[in-house]
Amino acid sequence: MEAKQVEGLAVVGRRVSAPDALKKVTGRVQYTSDLSLPGMLTGKVLRSPWHHARIVHIDTAAALKVPGVKAVITARDLPPVIYGFGDRRADMTVFATDRVRYKGDEIAAVAATDADAAGEALACIKVEYEDLPCVFDVEEAVQTGAPRLHADSPHNIGVRIQFHKGDMDRALAEADLVREDRFDTQRVHQSYAEPYGCVAQWDFGGKITVHTGTMSASGLRIMLGRVLQVPVGNIRIIQSFTGGSFGSKVVLNTIYPAAALLSRKTGRPVKMIFTREEEYFASRPRFSGRYYLKTAVKKDGTLLGRELKFYYDAGAYCDMAAAMIIVCSHRNDSVYRIPSVRTDAKLVYTNKSPVGAYRGYGNPQNTFAFESQLDMIAEALGIDPAELRLKNATRPGDTTVHGWKITSCGLSEAIEHTVKASGWKEKRGKQRRRKRGIGIACTIHEVDDRHTDGFAGSTAHVDILEDGQVMIFSGEGEYGQGRDTTFCQLTAEVLGVPMSAVRILLPDTDITPYSLGPWGSRVTYSGGIAVVRAAEAAKKMLLDEAARMLEAPVDDLGVQSGNIFIKGVAKPLASVAEVANYALFRKNGKRIRGSGSDEPDTTKMEPTRQSSPCSTYSFAAQIIEVEVNEKTGEIQILKIWSANDGGNIINPVGAEGQIEGQILQGVGFAKTEEMVYRQGHLLNPDFMTSGTPGPFDAPPLDVYFTKTYDPTGPFGAKGVAEVAAPPTAAAVANALYDAIGVRMKKLPLSPENVLAAIQACRKEGD
Repeated sequence: MEAKQVEGLAVVGRRVSAPDALKKVTGRVQYTSDLSLPGMLTGKVLRSPWHHARIVHIDTAAALKVPGVKAVITARDLPPVIYGFGDRRADMTVFATDRVRYKGDEIAAVAATDADAAGEALACIKVEYEDLPCVFDVEEAVQTGAPRLHADSPHNIGVRIQFHKGDMDRALAEADLVREDRFDTQRVHQSYAEPYGCVAQWDFGGKITVHTGTMSASGLRIMLGRVLQVPVGNIRIIQSFTGGSFGSKVVLNTIYPAAALLSRKTGRPVKMIFTREEEYFASRPRFSGRYYLKTAVKKDGTLLGRELKFYYDAGAYCDMAAAMIIVCSHRNDSVYRIPSVRTDAKLVYTNKSPVGAYRGYGNPQNTFAFESQLDMIAEALGIDPAELRLKNATRPGDTTVHGWKITSCGLSEAIEHTVKASGWKEKRGKQRRRKRGIGIACTIHEVDDRHTDGFAGSTAHVDILEDGQVMIFSGEGEYGQGRDTTFCQLTAEVLGVPMSAVRILLPDTDITPYSLGPWGSRVTYSGGIAVVRAAEAAKKMLLDEAARMLEAPVDDLGVQSGNIFIKGVAKPLASVAEVANYALFRKNGKRIRGSGSDEPDTTKMEPTRQSSPCSTYSFAAQIIEVEVNEKTGEIQILKIWSANDGGNIINPVGAEGQIEGQILQGVGFAKTEEMVYRQGHLLNPDFMTSGTPGPFDAPPLDVYFTKTYDPTGPFGAKGVAEVAAPPTAAAVANALYDAIGVRMKKLPLSPENVLAAIQACRKEGD
């Protein structure tokens, strides 16, 4: 594994241990489910057994009589607030009011002294339903006469994005080849180890405190205040250690307001933890998509234009998908130099559970379609697929068809590296007798999404305590992606102190400052900029105090290894601890604290005009070699070469772990994972049957980081948290075709699906 090390840095770019590593491996970390408060009750949610039905009547009287039950709540107990994620499309209520729209829709909640009493109470709630017709397929849902899920959504279209940039008609007319295909991707779950959970306490002063493993404490505070009609100053969100999320734990799940309201009614704290089965019904998995893709190209491989019509299955409510469809309809047009695009994207209601973010924010689905078709175009033109990508690759200084301004870009380097490292030219198209093949795919990802109204940045404070220890206060969350390590490295580098002297707090909205949250792999970038600026401000104060204490010119002083030096003189004059102690306890003294913010201009992605919604973008290329068993349909991945442009890598160990985890998730998405529905019924709501890969499924990897340095990022960094997952499925599909000549346009590439495709191909050849 290879990463760039910028010269002259002491901590940034070094291989260091995570600050919380010892706590985690020794089991001393407390997750939400480990929390216990005096008098705490157990909360549970009643869910609809119907896919679509009108609620005629709810009777909770019997439930309240169950021994140990302290409270039961329904929609009648909450303010009549209709909300949505960022209010791009407001269509949700905490509990169903007039009707349920999917199996699992929330109807009521109970609080009891133990889980058994809570479960018995749920069984005693009597709900009278009137059955309504259902629709589960996106193209059936948009037809005239289909059951309408929301009165204000004709043809069940929650959000529609249409745009035409460049001249697509001219591109089609001038093309030597126009390729049209349909692709389908499946719904999959994030499968994090720790299920959704929270502990909420509404005290007698009206203060709500919620402990939870969230990705966005600041955002959750705002959303919770909105649905409960409570001032945000009365809400405190404390992030617990978080056992994985991959995008899911960023929304307002029903358990947060439900637990808070149950706490107010009982005067006691309430804990609510999902069962694993509930996770599959009530969290927000990755959406499935259907793509009709048309691409125009010259015979030399020059891409002229792309036309896309696609349908995203939103489920019963838009929630985060209303924001995702905007990103999905723009992002992949910027991987390559494509001068014309025309897109019609529909977010469609069906009677399934709502969907949300899963590492890539729609990118893996789109990339499967685009990168699969690109290989088909290469074959039709007789061009090497890697050469086709290299010819059209976006480069530094480009402005894409959507107006995205590309600062740094390592895509060409990534393609060239993977081609060389994998032996692409020696293997491509030459291993079919051995049923072996090799495939390639590329991607782009946003780094600091700021396509919103209002503040889209990050804020941090850095305190130097009187004993020389350093504390970081940031509203950005740590959920396994490595924020703690990266921020401690950045702070130690700026201040000139050992990393062992730096500590960081988990977000607590009463203590840590506001930050936007994790949108677009932005924590290292935007959060890192804020931390660097806060550390620089603290360093300035430190040196000012040292100059006062030592009676020396401040410009002559520097900090290294936790000590103050006269520049060019080896012997230290004082320690950081001594100066911080002096600053606090001298006459009119003060704590050394630096504050910093990243406050980027916000620019929305606009269908009607060009805009650049991020400060910078990350890129990746991936090559995968496979061997196929034609008798069973099994695809064995022999090796994966992944080259990733994350700018200058701050934390190599963490970055490598990020790539490894993403690729394993990409392998699952490609080969095995699928939430299987039959007439709307989810048949496999668990790890064992949903195809979730484990550590023994991890293929051999070659991970490489390009030699890029982004001038806008902290020490040249961008982000790598989502860039390696999107290419995997397309690269596997392309390798499958290279191995046995069978092209699959629908995921997953499971043994049964591959075998069926092989048999269908043989019948066509007969």
